[in-house]
Amino acid sequence: MPLTWKETRPGRWERPQSCLEKFNLLNRNVGKALDRDQWAKTAVAKVEFDPKLGDPEEALKSAWKQVRYNYPEVAAFPYDGNYMYRIGNPEQVQLWVSATFVVERNSTIDELFGHLPRNEQMMCYYLPDTSEILVRSPHYRLDARGAIFILNYLIKSLANPEPILIFGGCADNLSPSIDDALTIPYEYTPKIEEAATQRLASLTPHNPLIELTPTAKSHLPGATKRRFLKFSDAETKAILKGVKSAGMNQTAAMHAALITAVTRIAPPSEVQSYMASFHCDLRYLIPKSSKTKAAPTTCTSLITTEVEVSPTTELKSYYKQLAPVYATGYAPYIESTACFHEKLAKATYPDGKSVGGEDGDAQPRLGPLGVIDDQLTKQVKGVVKVKDFWLGGETLTKRKMVHNWIWEDQMVFSCCYNENFWEDEFVEGLLGTIREVLMEEVAKVGGSAVGSLSILLAGSIQRIPRRAFRRVGDQDVDFPGAAPGEGFVYETGYRGEGAGVCLYGDGVRGADFPNEGVGEGGAGGVVYHDFGAEGGEVEGGGGADAAGGAGYEGEFSEEGGGLGGHGEVWW
Repeated sequence: MPLTWKETRPGRWERPQSCLEKFNLLNRNVGKALDRDQWAKTAVAKVEFDPKLGDPEEALKSAWKQVRYNYPEVAAFPYDGNYMYRIGNPEQVQLWVSATFVVERNSTIDELFGHLPRNEQMMCYYLPDTSEILVRSPHYRLDARGAIFILNYLIKSLANPEPILIFGGCADNLSPSIDDALTIPYEYTPKIEEAATQRLASLTPHNPLIELTPTAKSHLPGATKRRFLKFSDAETKAILKGVKSAGMNQTAAMHAALITAVTRIAPPSEVQSYMASFHCDLRYLIPKSSKTKAAPTTCTSLITTEVEVSPTTELKSYYKQLAPVYATGYAPYIESTACFHEKLAKATYPDGKSVGGEDGDAQPRLGPLGVIDDQLTKQVKGVVKVKDFWLGGETLTKRKMVHNWIWEDQMVFSCCYNENFWEDEFVEGLLGTIREVLMEEVAKVGGSAVGSLSILLAGSIQRIPRRAFRRVGDQDVDFPGAAPGEGFVYETGYRGEGAGVCLYGDGVRGADFPNEGVGEGGAGGVVYHDFGAEGGEVEGGGGADAAGGAGYEGEFSEEGGGLGGHGEVWW
């Protein structure tokens, strides 16, 4: 079966759809919302244009045209099992730009996202009021990494406002499909058949599923919404240190934290199963010589593994179940990829329609994106600066899509969900629980957990027994003989609630003082290593915000006030 692009008539190029494209053309369809596009990808960059650029709208149109020229597959379309690309003359290319580049005035990303109609084209939206660029595509065209590539190519192309493009030669820039790039076979040996059958069987759980309970408002899906949580630089640093000091795989650790958060919200009463999906970007397996390695196409497949949860399991046990799968990666599955997706399509979408389960499992799915700074051009001098980034996917079922990335030294967890199945507060609670898990069970400095031993309880003091206590006030302290992680919550500050004390890692933030005009917020937790925690704030003014806690080998936090005094230290 020929897999590469061929010119079937003058100006028209075709290749067979890849096994991933074929499957994504099926799973985009949700019977209750055929006018919408399940898993459609949206990537957003908030930008600041240099005045030297001129009219941003015209510059973006020119850049979008360059994206098509350099990566023509963005304008290809599926037809009768193939992907077809027509070169087009200048007038036709201009019509394509007019159809796929849209200026949305008086709108925000939150107002636009979730309300975009189903579209076979890859689209680019410019929101001048918020200075944001949005790239939107059906999933069969793009995976998450491909969406980042498109955004990056678009931003880089702004450097060339008046390119000379001769579209007769653009077909030379077409990228081979993932099937071609990885030489995925379509002739199946008994070994391939067996591997595909085993992979299909792994999708069936052996125990009842652990699921979050939707707050359903309707049997029909509504709009997709988003919530995201940014960790501070200090929190991110502590989490990454914890992962490194424990010798953990970062993505597996984030996945384990998500599962732990689910078990905190819906504690298991028996042995249950969490079907963990691994988003595998197959570009890492593609030879460097292939154009597909950096192509804006679909190159992501899923590996599903069953994680057992019970009343006695916790993050470490989830990590131990996840780590081997992440370590093994996708390489063992390449040979059976096409066979597996054919079997999955027949089992899930006979006659092109779902056989059930359209509501989706109420288990969140994780999509790790890595460090975006390494993937997205952040500045084109004299042209544009990228100030922020976001990515998500449309979900028309009860399935929530959680993405995780790092941008400018800050970790981000983002959740996309359908408004008719989940309330905003519930999703915010899920993200907050993920943060609690990471700060209590993963974030570490010097080998001790941050937060797990230093937790602020409003209106109370939690103490952890230790050999001796000594008040040392504001002086530098050596903490002789203190075991890593020893600490307790100590009530300090005038009228403020307690602040955390932790020998290694971030102290807990001092509580806000709710009464106007009296006293001050609790002082920020004192830290022997790393950053001091921020002090509490006074609501209504009149009093004094607490000073940030000290970090003897780190630095002061200035979030809650000036440098000044800090909470008392005991050891």
